[in-house]
Amino acid sequence: MSRQDKDKVLPNSKVLSVAFFYFICSISMNFLNKAIVSSYEFNYPFTIMACQMVFTIILLDSLRISGFLKMHWFSLQDGIEFLPASLTFALHSTLSLIALHGMNIPMYGAMKRCCPLVSLILSVTLLKKPRPSALLSSSIGIITLGAVLAALGDLQFDQYAYSMGALSVFAQASYLTLVQKSSEFNHKNTLEMIYINAYNTLPVFLTMALVLGEPSKVANSLLHEVASFYYVFLLLVVSGSVLTYSQFLCAAVCSALTTSMVGHCKSVIQTVLGFYTFGGVKFHPLNIAGLVMNILGGVVYAYVKQMEGRRRERRMSKVESGSRKESRTKSDVILCIEDENRNRTRDI
Repeated sequence: MSRQDKDKVLPNSKVLSVAFFYFICSISMNFLNKAIVSSYEFNYPFTIMACQMVFTIILLDSLRISGFLKMHWFSLQDGIEFLPASLTFALHSTLSLIALHGMNIPMYGAMKRCCPLVSLILSVTLLKKPRPSALLSSSIGIITLGAVLAALGDLQFDQYAYSMGALSVFAQASYLTLVQKSSEFNHKNTLEMIYINAYNTLPVFLTMALVLGEPSKVANSLLHEVASFYYVFLLLVVSGSVLTYSQFLCAAVCSALTTSMVGHCKSVIQTVLGFYTFGGVKFHPLNIAGLVMNILGGVVYAYVKQMEGRRRERRMSKVESGSRKESRTKSDVILCIEDENRNRTRDI
């Protein structure tokens, strides 16, 4: 089924539910990541991601073996087909954790809000989607400009962290677009994509962790961690798997651009909370101006998408109504012909 066909049959309620599910999962994840890498000083991104992939594989394989899930075993062919999406996912996850360690949450959110612009470009160039309307493009432009203003107002600017954050934006937009492409053209459902992605990325995370010498550093760090760390880390691992599911689901059911916009709305709330958590952030006029522009762009985007969705539904209802009328007309013609044939037969 093509993307356009799915848009025709999926009701707005399901799309909104999926987007809201991703929103709730995503808004809590960055605070957990920040707590682990900063508050507990456990800054080992490849080890964290490897643990999340191991948990995902064990969970899905257990459900599959027990008969609760109907999925095929991981195959080399499936792994190769999904490899580009997996590699960009691994790159995004790692870069995000590195950037979050050196950036405060409001500025991290401002940087991530540039993702819709990259998703828009990729959806047009890579997926051959039609260009969005002028209002939709303008809303994304306002969001991006607001992100730039907010970043310019950062009094604790870290060039390395910002570089990693910028690269993570391109990686996130790329893997969301590739997930959407795999859903459309390879007909993979969300759980299948997560299952394949976990097997694809686990060797990458383990290899990088070994190359960087994380295992010995992790062992030494665990000797000094307090008991609460283990509860937070377990919650982070589980939440990371749930977030991956919600993100893949949103990209498959909605679109990569909509998923990016949900992330934007989440980061607005995250930015406000971030001003008062983990030591807080000093207010700056550019921060406030950038936040206002982000909110304005998000409101315009949501309004335009809702109006376009309603117009699409009205067009579909008209087409379906016309098809039913045409079908009834054909049926009437057939009945008339049959009646005429019966009359001729009786006359003979």
